[in-house]
Amino acid sequence: MSLVSQRVLFLIIVLAVAATGCQMHESGVTVQTLLDEEAPTSESWSPNMHISENGLPRLHMKADYMARYETPDSTYMIMTALDGASKRVRVSIFDSEGDSSAVVTSDRITYFERARRFVAEGGVVVQAQNDRWLFSEHLAWTEINSRVRTPGFATIQTPSETLSGYGLDADEDLQDFSLARVSGVVMVEDE
Repeated sequence: MSLVSQRVLFLIIVLAVAATGCQMHESGVTVQTLLDEEAPTSESWSPNMHISENGLPRLHMKADYMARYETPDSTYMIMTALDGASKRVRVSIFDSEGDSSAVVTSDRITYFERARRFVAEGGVVVQAQNDRWLFSEHLAWTEINSRVRTPGFATIQTPSETLSGYGLDADEDLQDFSLARVSGVVMVEDE
């Protein structure tokens, strides 16, 4: 056998071994499975959702669009407007007696069912009783302790004061609150 024939035979053997060792294995992950994982389990247009506790209203959420997602460790809903001309997402919060505590409007609300909390994002405005207002870009509400929190900048406005600061922690009717790095204006009545 010539040297060229030996090299050709060696090359054929190497290619044959490589071809049998390299097979296509299905990983189970396809473009469709990735899309399915990110797709909502259900969608709703113009949802009007009521959540009650012990027969009394707790939350009333209204939006143009809602997408519900179910994962092994969480179930959550994202509520948004359909476009810039649409109404913003609106959440009415009720206290333990079923009375209106506050109304939250924002561009987007994410409600986490198991944790019983929501996160409002984008131009958040809260109107509470006694002409109390809160303005922020991000707000988290937790039902368990009836508290609202903003990780960033927030402004609280009451009939007698306007305070701005960071890291707001407040009860849901904005009567009791704390802020860090505060600046503002307080009206003092003369006697």
